[in-house]
Amino acid sequence: MTRKEDDGILKEFEEELEEDIYSEKRREKMLEDDEISGEEEAFMQGYEES
Repeated sequence: MTRKEDDGILKEFEEELEEDIYSEKRREKMLEDDEISGEEEAFMQGYEES
């Protein structure tokens, strides 16, 4: 792997860390990747709306 590829992966990882875990986009990705259940997604959606 080249330095440029390493930098690209690092940048992508940093952007993912900066993304709010409670954001709709992040919740959908986590649900899609089976990182959270439907119930957890609904709870986080309620948190966002309050």
